[in-house]
Amino acid sequence: MDVSTVATIIGLFLPWKEVIERLQATNTQSLHLVVTSYWYLLESLVVTNDEVVDKAAQGVVFFKRHARQLLKAMFSLHDLHWIVAIRNPHTRMLKHATDVERAHAYCLVRAKVAKLMEIAQIDNNEEVLSPATISSTLSPRKKLKSYTTQFHDDTDLGERSSNMTIAKRARRELEIYLQLKLTNCKCLNDDIDNPLLFWKEQEHVLPNMPRLAKQIFSIPTSSAAVEREFSSAGIVVLQRRININPSTVNDIILIRSAAA
Repeated sequence: MDVSTVATIIGLFLPWKEVIERLQATNTQSLHLVVTSYWYLLESLVVTNDEVVDKAAQGVVFFKRHARQLLKAMFSLHDLHWIVAIRNPHTRMLKHATDVERAHAYCLVRAKVAKLMEIAQIDNNEEVLSPATISSTLSPRKKLKSYTTQFHDDTDLGERSSNMTIAKRARRELEIYLQLKLTNCKCLNDDIDNPLLFWKEQEHVLPNMPRLAKQIFSIPTSSAAVEREFSSAGIVVLQRRININPSTVNDIILIRSAAA
C-alpha cells in the first residue's frame, strides 16, 4: 500500500472526527443532528466511478464498502431521532429520507403533538370542573348497567368530535410548520445552531410544537459533570445507565478514544 492510498484512507476518517466532535458538544443541543450526521457518514463512504476503474484505489474501495455495510449494521435510527430531525427547522423536510421514512416521521410528530393537546385539554377540564359540579352530577343511587352496553354504538358524539378535532389540529400545526418561511426567522443562521431559540420565537404561531421541542430536548446527562448539575437541580436519570450493555460500553469507549 503506497503513501497516497494511506493518505486517502486517513482522509476517510475526517468526516467521522467532525461528526464526533459536533455530537459530543456540551454547550449546545446535538440530538437533532443525529440523522443528518448518519447521512453525512454514509455519503462519505460512497464509492465513486473513478475509484472503481482505478486499480490503485481498490484498497480504498474495499474499505469504503465494508465500512458502509458496518455502519448500516451497527447504527439504527430510532423514532426519537426522526422526531428531533423534524424539530430542526433546517432539516424539517427530510429531503434525503425515503418516502416511507418521511411519512413515518411526520406521523410520529403528529401523534406527539396530539398527545400534548389531549393532556392540555384534560388539565383545562380539571381546572374548570369544580368539586361542587362533580358532586351535583353524581346520582344518589348507582344503576347497574347491562353487560350488553359495552357493545352499544357510541352516542356521545361530542367526545369523538373532540378527538377528531385534536388530530386535525395536530396535522394542521405540522403543515403550518412545514410551510413556514425561514427567511423571516432572526435566530437561524450558520453561527447559531440551537433549535430551541427558533421554537421560542415561534410560540405565538405554533402553540404546541414548541412544547414538544422542549420535551424532546430534555435528554439524559452524558457526562459526570453534567450529571452533577442535573442532580443538583433534582433531575436524575438512572435507567439509561443501568440498561447499558457491554457492547454499548465498548462503543462509548471507542468514541471517547477517537475524540481524544
